[in-house]
Amino acid sequence: MSNCVFDNFKGHNDNPANFPYGFTIGGGSVGNINNIGIPGQRGFMVGICPGPLPTGFGELFGTRDPASDNYGNYIHIPSGSILYWRPAYYCKIGTGSNGLAINAIDIKPFNHFGDLSTANAAGYSLPRAFYDGGAIQPGYFCDKYFCSNNGGIAASIKNGNPLSSASDHNPFSGLNGNPPNYYYGAFAAAKTRGAQFFPKSRFMVGAAVPLIIAHAQAAGSTANCAWWTASGVSAPRGCNNNALGDANDPAIHYLSDGYGNCGKTGSANLFSRCTDNGQNCGEADVNGLLWSISPGLMTVGTQAYIAKITAAMKDFTGGNSGAGDHWGATAAAALFDAITLISGTTNNYFGNGGNQVLSEAISEAIPGDGWKLTGLGFPKDTNAISVAGSALFGNDYYHNQTVSTELCVISGGSWRDAGVAGAIAAPLSGSRGDSDSSIGFRAACYL
Repeated sequence: MSNCVFDNFKGHNDNPANFPYGFTIGGGSVGNINNIGIPGQRGFMVGICPGPLPTGFGELFGTRDPASDNYGNYIHIPSGSILYWRPAYYCKIGTGSNGLAINAIDIKPFNHFGDLSTANAAGYSLPRAFYDGGAIQPGYFCDKYFCSNNGGIAASIKNGNPLSSASDHNPFSGLNGNPPNYYYGAFAAAKTRGAQFFPKSRFMVGAAVPLIIAHAQAAGSTANCAWWTASGVSAPRGCNNNALGDANDPAIHYLSDGYGNCGKTGSANLFSRCTDNGQNCGEADVNGLLWSISPGLMTVGTQAYIAKITAAMKDFTGGNSGAGDHWGATAAAALFDAITLISGTTNNYFGNGGNQVLSEAISEAIPGDGWKLTGLGFPKDTNAISVAGSALFGNDYYHNQTVSTELCVISGGSWRDAGVAGAIAAPLSGSRGDSDSSIGFRAACYL
């Protein structure tokens, strides 16, 4: 496919009225291409895909305009799904002795350094989400909304009824091919949209963690970050109080999907308060609505394993016996590395006073698991978690007292989880074969 995103619409001219779905070619200077942006400013956390776009993808009106609600947003035409492009970036975590205060985060765009070694030498890392299939990736596409059923296809559509892994709540099994109503069924469910799609990984959740923190630290007002507050918790809001609203923001209201107090996707009345970047161009419903199945980490018995950077997320399947499966001893030997997770003695939350939360490790080559833990959005050690957590990290939940056999990580919280929910929340107690009405997924893909 060429760099033109409109090859499927030969014969049209550049008049936007001639393009279906609101497509436009847009402007966008070269300097804005694949740029993560500046924390606290308009358009941060999304950007313009460097292309060529995958087959079936197109731009929207405003995709290349940082002032637009559609900035960095794209459409997968066959399914009608809206996705955003997250450009790769470099990150430096403050230790108090590396030029940044403890927990201060500095973000640099992908083109800031000439190469990875130069970035590492300056103390900056490339997050784990930007490695796939043994190659550095310029970014990734991820669903703006939780998947819902659009004519048998798992699609990212505003005001959809979110899919779940339970038979009584918009089940996976209602999709083409009848994917099983278990956590592992999310792999087959994602494939209903195309072979390149997979459930959004925990690495992609992890890549958002330093961005959200850096954005909160830099915002200074609600102008470019609607969920920012001068005091208290500055973190995305959502559907989490079991009453179609937010436990920390009584102004938030969602439309019901007809099941309990679960909302429709992206239906918040104050939409930008419920996106990851506090802007309409960001990812919706990251705090609550449903827990999101987040592959990339699993267990065999009590040993945890993280996917190798040589593994391609699109190639994983939901099984537990083959080398290409996401679970099982055979897969662990072929496509995973052992990792030691941080555990506590009781329910824990991110943050512990003024202690450093994320590891500053710059690469996988550094001894220990620090870079891998940060890539998962997990705390660096037991001093980074507490029974109260910290406002800087949204008082988000990190529970690792009892890690499940055949662990399946879930992220974000559901409509009924109140203080447990949060954009980076991660209870490590779910298993591959579990089924729950409050567990769904988003799809993602690389170029």
